[in-house]
Amino acid sequence: MTDLHRFAMSRRRLVQFGGGAAAAAGFALVLDERPALAQPVFADYPFQLGVAAGDPAADGFVIWTRLATDPLAFGYGMPRQAIEVAWEVASDGGFKSIVKSGTALARPELGHSVHVEVAGLEPARPYFYRFVAGKERSGVGRAKTLPAAGASVASARFAVAGCQNYENGYFTAYRKLAGEDLDFVYHYGDYIYEGRGMRMRNTPDGPVLNPRQHLGDEIYSLDDYRRRYAQYRMDTDLQAAHAAAAWFCTWDDHETDNNWARDLDQDGTPAEIFSLRRQAAAQAYYEHMPLRSSALPVGPSIQLYRRAVFGDLLSLQVLDTRQYRSDQPCDGKWGACDELDREAEMLGLKQEKWLYEGLSASKAR
Repeated sequence: MTDLHRFAMSRRRLVQFGGGAAAAAGFALVLDERPALAQPVFADYPFQLGVAAGDPAADGFVIWTRLATDPLAFGYGMPRQAIEVAWEVASDGGFKSIVKSGTALARPELGHSVHVEVAGLEPARPYFYRFVAGKERSGVGRAKTLPAAGASVASARFAVAGCQNYENGYFTAYRKLAGEDLDFVYHYGDYIYEGRGMRMRNTPDGPVLNPRQHLGDEIYSLDDYRRRYAQYRMDTDLQAAHAAAAWFCTWDDHETDNNWARDLDQDGTPAEIFSLRRQAAAQAYYEHMPLRSSALPVGPSIQLYRRAVFGDLLSLQVLDTRQYRSDQPCDGKWGACDELDREAEMLGLKQEKWLYEGLSASKAR
C-alpha cells in the first residue's frame, strides 16, 4: 500500500472532488476551512506574556509561550485560526549551537498557547530556548535538565513560591529569584486570585489601599480566567522568574475559587454548575502553565500530581490537594471546632496510594 497523502480541503472542494473517489485513491482527508497561518503579520507584539519552561527531566523539559497581541482584551487580539510557531533550543545563550528545533501550532482552542515537550538533551546542564511567529521573536528563556536518576549529586538549589495575590503588592521577590542560579522552581499554588478588583482591602489595622487592582469582577468564564492570567503574566518580574529557570507547578484553591473542594464551592453552587466553572479554570491553568500533555484537562479534571527524580539526592512528589479532598470542616473557618469526620480525605485514596508507593520505592537521600 502506498503512503497516505495528507492535504487540507474545504468542504465545498470535497464535494466537487468526490468523497468516495478520494477514499478509494488512498487519501487521508483533513477537513479544514482555515489552515494554519505559517507567516502571520501581527498588529502588535505577540509574545507579551513571555516564555516559560517546566517539568524538567534528565533529558528535557517543556517550553511554553502564548500568543496574544492584546492580552487584556476578550479575544486577546488574535485571529480564530491556528498559527505556526517555530522553536529553538540551544546550548548557549547566543544560539550559535542549536541542538533542537521544530514547529508547533498555537491553537485558538487553547488560547493560542504552545507546549513543546523537548527531549533528547543531556542531563544536569543549562539550555536556552526561544520562539518565532511570523517575523516576531520571543525573549530567551533558560532551563536546566535534571541530573540522571541515581547519579551522585551533592546538593540541589531551588526556590519555592506561591500565594501571589496581584492586588497585595509587587512581585519584586521574583526579580530577586530571577537573578539566582537555580536548578528549578517549585510553585505550590494560588498563581492567580479569582476575586473582583478591589481598591481597598481590610486588615486588622483597618482599611488599606491596594497598590494594584485586578481588572473586572470575580472570574467565572474561560475568557475571564484568560484575562486574569494575562494580567499576572504581564508582570515583568514574574516573566523574568519564569525565563530564568524551569518550574514545577501545581494549584491550590484560588486558581478556581476560594476554598473549593472536589465538586463543592464556598457558595453552595450546585455541583453540576460548579463543574462548568472548574472546567474553565482547569483549561486556563493548563493554557498558562508549562505543563506536559498528560495534564491536558478532560472536562473539569486535570492530572497534576506527578513526581520527578533529582539524581540520588531528591525525589519530588508534586501533589494536588483540591480535586480529591473532602469539604473543609466548620465551613472553612479558622480555629478549632467540634466538627470531625474521620473519613475525610485531603488527597483522595488513589493519590494517597500513589504517594505512599512513591515514598516507599524512593532511594533518594
